[in-house]
Amino acid sequence: MREEDVAGDGRRPAASAGLRRVFDAIGVAVALLDRQGRIADLNAAMLRAIGCPQDLLIGQPMAGAFVWGGREDAAERFAQAMAAAGRGLVQELSLTGDGNWFDIALTPLTAEPGGEPTGIVMTAADANRRMGVEARLRGQEDRLRAAQDEVKRAGQTKVRFLAAASHDLRQPAQSLTLFGAVLAERLADHPQLPLVQTMNRAIEAMRGLLDALLDVSRLDSGIVSPDMAPFAVAEMMERLKADYSPRAAAKGLKLRVRPLKAQVRSDAALLERLLRHLLDNAVRYTASGGVLLGCRRRGMMLCIEVADTGIGIPTDKLDEIFEEFVQLGNVERDRSRGLGLGLAVVRRLSRLLGLPVRVRSRMGRGTCFTVEVPLHASWNPNATERAMPSLERPGALALIIDDEELILQSLRLVLEQWGWDVLAAASGEEALRQLDGAERLPDVIIADYRLRHGRTGVDAIRDVHAFAGDLIPAILLTGDTSPDRIREARRSGFTLLHKPVTLSELSSHLEEARARAAAE
Repeated sequence: MREEDVAGDGRRPAASAGLRRVFDAIGVAVALLDRQGRIADLNAAMLRAIGCPQDLLIGQPMAGAFVWGGREDAAERFAQAMAAAGRGLVQELSLTGDGNWFDIALTPLTAEPGGEPTGIVMTAADANRRMGVEARLRGQEDRLRAAQDEVKRAGQTKVRFLAAASHDLRQPAQSLTLFGAVLAERLADHPQLPLVQTMNRAIEAMRGLLDALLDVSRLDSGIVSPDMAPFAVAEMMERLKADYSPRAAAKGLKLRVRPLKAQVRSDAALLERLLRHLLDNAVRYTASGGVLLGCRRRGMMLCIEVADTGIGIPTDKLDEIFEEFVQLGNVERDRSRGLGLGLAVVRRLSRLLGLPVRVRSRMGRGTCFTVEVPLHASWNPNATERAMPSLERPGALALIIDDEELILQSLRLVLEQWGWDVLAAASGEEALRQLDGAERLPDVIIADYRLRHGRTGVDAIRDVHAFAGDLIPAILLTGDTSPDRIREARRSGFTLLHKPVTLSELSSHLEEARARAAAE
């Protein structure tokens, strides 16, 4: 059918019988309209779509046919589309009525390119199937989103549970750690010292489990952000040697440490945490022989290795060991051998730091974990290493603020045993009252993050700073693993330590706080 076959007065043009058969056989509903939107011709499919005899439609406005068909809600949209098509603009829209959907296209006809429209070709395709498919896809998307939301809620519930449980357990664990350390020192020559040492080993095992739970909670919550900076590896390895040599010796193992005078670029605290988990595993699963913590250069990378002479890992289990709560060879679930969280934390830290961790093992011969860390481009191999901090600082004054009486007492005992003078308060207000009668200001403040009556250690420290007119070095202690609480504590800018704090951690951060104060 030709463009000129569309009559300006809307009358149906003549068409050959062959062309009519083709026109009616087209599966898509087609109508020829004049530029005013009146029906000049339509095929059988369009007649079925409209549901009205042909003789009543020719010469009538197509918009009226749709109104008649029970699709009054489409009349305005259709009229607007027809007006735009009459101006030479192609229009596409979907209309519904009587429960049926139609995809409609209006295409202007012109006698010559760029000329005025002489008519309009309208097509209407059944859109019910398409709409059904789209509805099913939307349903699947909704179910997928619901499943994702459920997984997210479950993850958040897990983080909240770990945070609450960890906080409540860390409070007494902190007291036990400090009291146990003080008791061991006071009974150094007493026949009951082995009993105290056994108790302290049990406390240390409990602390390790709580630390693993904290690490998983913090890393899964996404609140940990690496602080990349150059640092000397030897100093870190000396700390690890000091901490793990006694543990290895207690099992009859020898810990060998082979550091290099090199500087790497990473987050020192997180990398040390990763290596501690590897050393924990090595000592725990090695019955005889020893453990090696060593370094070797490979190009611009430093390979830090933790190797043992332990039971080994089957080849088909090398990936499985990084899953949570997986412990090979511990079917009895002996808690003295951990929870199976250490390597799960290693995997999370490895991803966070972008440091590949490789493992190779032979059954009955041992296992070697290798962490590849980039060397700092300008490290000086002849640089002097900084000395380890001393535990004692005689005559210095510490202000402790904690509403847990046991922790207050244990911290006081530890610091006094190191030669510190101590002021102890259960709240920020009490601390200010004590300072008001004191002869000097404290050299450092140690405050628990969560105090009573909605107050925090940050509030108490800032009150003391305002009273003193000086930014006294401060350390926050917290047993809370809630991501929101940790973010708030980190935003304060004060040093944040997680309970239970070991003596070496406490001493190291006290020295750092003092050093910063001296530098300022």
